[in-house]
Amino acid sequence: MKVARYVGNGAIEIADEPTPECPEGGLLVRTEASGLCSGELMSWYMDKKIPHILGHEVAGIVEASQDPRFPVGSRVFPHHHAPCLRCEFCLSGNHVHCDQWKRTKLSPGGMAERFAVSPLNLSDTLVVDDLRPVDAALIEPLACVMKSIRLSRFVEDGNSAAVIGLGVMGLMHLLALGTKATGYDVNTSRVEWAVGNGINARGVDRADLADTVFVCPGTQGAFDFAARLVKPGGSIVMFAPLMPSQVLQVPQDLYFRDIKIMQSYSCGPTDTIAAADAIRSGRLRAEQVVSDFIGIDDLPTAYQQMKNGLILKPMVVFA
Repeated sequence: MKVARYVGNGAIEIADEPTPECPEGGLLVRTEASGLCSGELMSWYMDKKIPHILGHEVAGIVEASQDPRFPVGSRVFPHHHAPCLRCEFCLSGNHVHCDQWKRTKLSPGGMAERFAVSPLNLSDTLVVDDLRPVDAALIEPLACVMKSIRLSRFVEDGNSAAVIGLGVMGLMHLLALGTKATGYDVNTSRVEWAVGNGINARGVDRADLADTVFVCPGTQGAFDFAARLVKPGGSIVMFAPLMPSQVLQVPQDLYFRDIKIMQSYSCGPTDTIAAADAIRSGRLRAEQVVSDFIGIDDLPTAYQQMKNGLILKPMVVFA
């Protein structure tokens, strides 16, 4: 079968690998759709994973099953990391720190014509027969957004929100947050894309203060902009990390303004359920955040285009 493999230095290749077998107690899934995550563009992060098969924003059809909850022929969304639901971290809602969550994965990865889902991953796998595969594949990134909003304790009634960065994750924040949120970007084409999809967005020169500011780019400049936008007593949510060589500089002024700074990393089962429900309710459709639906052979080119900011997001649709 064909797979998309990260080979280092910001490059990927399409390769052939044996089709995996259905693991005992698990599933074998034929991939229908798999999105390219912006995190898979960060060379400093990806180079540590070589050799690595891309893909964790994925949905597909069960071809073999050893679990009656997921019958053959059903469409599923499996999270690539899944918690044990029993440890102290899981019981406190901090699923991403569970040892099982950290070691689980899809085999060989979701950017492949087929992949295996271990029984351990089934604690965060959903049957999504009612969703289009291109929408179901977005459950994982939207779940990360749902966690970000949950941690912020943002309440739409009476509060305002700003989202910095109108890449895919910024757009998802805005679609999930609703009418009280405004998005900002220095890239006019991204502002135009957002506005064209019914999202309240504008350039950074026309910014309003907000109670909660979500920072999607992992840069000092984006954080500094958030520090200028957040109201006294408000919150800044860092959705992406800075590069390992960088240290976030926090101005002393934020202390005297009672500004809360929090981080939001990945997601857990409660967030994936919330994301699936949000998609079912019509809050997100793939066409709002995916610019290019492609075949797997076109992914190396699309990877470089997304990395260089030429396209918003590609999604591989498998025949």
